[in-house]
Amino acid sequence: MKKLALLSLFGPLALAQALELKLEPIGTINVNGALSVYIINSNNRAVNDDKETRYDVGSAIVSLSKSAEPFGFTLIGGAYATPVVGLGLIRTSQYTDPFSPIPVAYVEYSPMKGLSVQAGKLPTIIGYESAFTYQNNYIQRGLVWNMQPVINNGVRLTYSTELFFVKLGVNDGFYTLSTTDPKPALEASLGLTPIKDGSIAINVIFPDKDSKPNNTANPSNKRELNLVASYTLDKLSLGADLLYVEAPRSNTAGVSEKAKASGVALHLSYDLKPFKLSGRIEYVVDNSDAGGIDLVGLSDGNKGWTFTLTPAYTKGPLFLRGELSYVKADQPFTQNNKKDQTRIGAEVGFIF
Repeated sequence: MKKLALLSLFGPLALAQALELKLEPIGTINVNGALSVYIINSNNRAVNDDKETRYDVGSAIVSLSKSAEPFGFTLIGGAYATPVVGLGLIRTSQYTDPFSPIPVAYVEYSPMKGLSVQAGKLPTIIGYESAFTYQNNYIQRGLVWNMQPVINNGVRLTYSTELFFVKLGVNDGFYTLSTTDPKPALEASLGLTPIKDGSIAINVIFPDKDSKPNNTANPSNKRELNLVASYTLDKLSLGADLLYVEAPRSNTAGVSEKAKASGVALHLSYDLKPFKLSGRIEYVVDNSDAGGIDLVGLSDGNKGWTFTLTPAYTKGPLFLRGELSYVKADQPFTQNNKKDQTRIGAEVGFIF
């Protein structure tokens, strides 16, 4: 190691500090991550909740990456929690286990500007929210996020210009390599940046209809059509995440009759450093089906809306944020047979 330097890095919460390691002959290695703890209290416990109040590690993450010039890589490891509004709150180790303590690990080759090929454990192209809490505007993810894939094992080709980008890939869908009989899935994304600070993308994932369920998704044969849009105007950021899900009939996949669901999430954040206020409102529908398949997480045939408000304060690498979330459904989804749930939470930590 010849040189160690500190660089400024704009993260999702505020200005943090990242490490830049210059190694010969490898090149520059970027090191960043987060360490945080969180607490969430529910007035009406979800079906799988064993506690009214859950406190645990939110993120204990280290990320190593090198830009593809022409070869690069990304490696993310540690412990991470992915709580979801309305769903049971479990231990951080239980969130971490399905994708392992190394959830992201891939190599990248970029033979020319705008063109790259990635292979390994890749973050999904579907959706607006991040799998890692410290990269997200909220402590809890939404129910739209809960229907989407998180990590894929596969290969992805990306071509991008200032006006548009295209992504094509082959992977294991909803992490089906964790089963004894993995099935392939196709993914594609077309994105446009028609105006400055604005973008829109159409994303699809098309797994094999016989993909078997596993501990990351049940069912795992969900075909998804996703529209994501974002726009930033000075300190104000707006986002939208629209999703249509269909699980085709397959006895092998555990889907006795075709199941469908849909949802839309709208995001807003206002960044007035050192304070930031983020909000999310969403509406989800799980269509009733003869097979009783629950695609959303609130029980088969249920529908409802959620609201989340997350104020945050950042001082250098340190951050503190609170959260208020509310879920209202048409049918009961809690242990005490209620149709609504309110949660309050807080997270404290630092990003480097």
